[in-house]
Amino acid sequence: MKQTVKPIWILILFIGFSSNLRASDNSSADSIKVGQIVNGFYDWYLTTIKEKKYSDFKPKFVESKNGMTTLDYTKYLDNLKVHRFSDSLINKERQSYSDCIENLGKVKYSDFQKTTFTDLDEYEQAYCDFGNYYRWTGGQEPIDGIRIIDIKFISTDKAYVTIDYFEFNSDENKKYYWGKNGLTLKLVDKNWEIDQIDSWKN
Repeated sequence: MKQTVKPIWILILFIGFSSNLRASDNSSADSIKVGQIVNGFYDWYLTTIKEKKYSDFKPKFVESKNGMTTLDYTKYLDNLKVHRFSDSLINKERQSYSDCIENLGKVKYSDFQKTTFTDLDEYEQAYCDFGNYYRWTGGQEPIDGIRIIDIKFISTDKAYVTIDYFEFNSDENKKYYWGKNGLTLKLVDKNWEIDQIDSWKN
């Protein structure tokens, strides 16, 4: 039976990443820093998913001041900032919920998930189905961890990181790798920031 990986497995795998980093035209220090940012983000993201800290990694539905329904994504976006997301990507993420917020504004919070928004179709029609998939890995199933397989510097201030996913089978003490994702990082005021993740969808 498949069991969810414990945080220590993620940590061990992350520590081993540094020996696999590859770069062109940039220092090894830049490679390591970029790798640490990617690893740190996914360590946080996958851990909060596992621990079901929903408001940490996605917006939550709340009551607005006028008794209607809206979204609160303050904590979520603050966490993205802490984990080195660029302002442009955070703004893009914030803007992606505008249609959802507009549609929620027509729904009394006392009715929400009671007489309305009781099935997935309603969430999809209102552009509020973000809870049906994992934004930063893509897909509807959680993963156990990630592995960096390549770091390529497009220029002195832009890097592209390719990762794949793994599931850990505790019975076999083995990781099964599958799927891929890519992240673009940019150098802003001498600090690397995550500026795009390919699994992002509006």
